[in-house]
Amino acid sequence: MESFPPSKMMLRYVPPLTFLKCTSCGTENSRTFKEEDYVFKKTNEVCPKCGNNELLIVGIYVKEREKKA
Repeated sequence: MESFPPSKMMLRYVPPLTFLKCTSCGTENSRTFKEEDYVFKKTNEVCPKCGNNELLIVGIYVKEREKKA
């Protein structure tokens, strides 16, 4: 079986981030994407600000890496 060099797409892989919002105080934070994540899903994660144990997934994004000058 032949071995191929890594493609440009694989070299530029950036993992997606999940953005969550507290249902109590409205604080937004992010974490790495998990396979079961989807937008508007309520999670049992704890808010770092108020301690509420219900966060809502408000977005899933991939941040582009900054280009080197």
